[in-house]
Amino acid sequence: MNRHRHRSTRRGFTMLEFLLAGVLLAGVLLAMGVAIQQVSKSRNTTRARIDAHLRADAAMRMVRRDLVSLLRRDDLFFTRVLLADNTMTLDGMELNRDEIIVFNNRLQATRDIRYNGDGLEFETHYRIEDDDLGPVLWQRRDAMPDAYPRGGGIITPVVEGILELQIEAWNGVNWFEQWDSDEEGLPWAFRLTITASGAAPGESPADHPLAMLRTVVPIDRSQMPVEMADVLLTEEIIERFGLDMDLYDDVLDAVATATAPPIPRSGAPLPDGQAIDTGTGGTGTGGVPSGGTSIETPAGTVIIGPGGGSATLQGGGSSGPGAGSRPGGGP
Repeated sequence: MNRHRHRSTRRGFTMLEFLLAGVLLAGVLLAMGVAIQQVSKSRNTTRARIDAHLRADAAMRMVRRDLVSLLRRDDLFFTRVLLADNTMTLDGMELNRDEIIVFNNRLQATRDIRYNGDGLEFETHYRIEDDDLGPVLWQRRDAMPDAYPRGGGIITPVVEGILELQIEAWNGVNWFEQWDSDEEGLPWAFRLTITASGAAPGESPADHPLAMLRTVVPIDRSQMPVEMADVLLTEEIIERFGLDMDLYDDVLDAVATATAPPIPRSGAPLPDGQAIDTGTGGTGTGGVPSGGTSIETPAGTVIIGPGGGSATLQGGGSSGPGAGSRPGGGP
């Protein structure tokens, strides 16, 4: 009897118990595999985001350093800003691919100065190009600015994974996507926007996290050339007063020589939209003689008598009309 009891307590596992244990073990291993996969995926996504940010930051610092060291001179022959607005489509995404050429200062030489000395002034050109491994920000730097800033120098791939390079120029009023300092002078500031991808070389940038950085770079303004300013003022006068284009050369000569442009005394709209009355005698509204002209300026209202008579300045502000008036040509 005792032997029978002892044998019954040493029986093995049944087949059902083995199957149940195998199912439980498989469930545990599956849960662990899913957890490890999620951790690995999160780690790769975080790494891609960090890579995208680091790439955008590296490109931002490089381009900003060259823009802030832009040469600023009154003679625009020795300074240069040429901004071109370009776009392209990649994997269904509309991308900004602007290019910029500047003359700037840089303390580090491009080449070994023992054999080929560089000056402290360079031509610098940035653009994005695509190859088999993906988009890359390229830099072209040429020692000693010359009359041919679009070529020459050393071309180097500087930051990979840069999808977008958007640069805008500020003239004090509006942002412009294109700029040429030979016509407009130097802008007041640049707005720089860079988008980078965390994709590894050869992978599609659209399938990985993106990072976008933006900054504003202030610039000391150099005015546009006098000849270009004369042209813009001539076009504004012709458009505002509705003049015939046959008078373009006469108006341009008048602006260049600081003389009165050939504006008809009748039938021409004034800046405030009122027509000039060519009658004689009497006084119009606001103390303006009949046939005269009034022009608002920051200093007050300038009143010109009929037929181009002497001008009178009526001071603005709270003193009211007529306060501080003085005849033209007076102190």
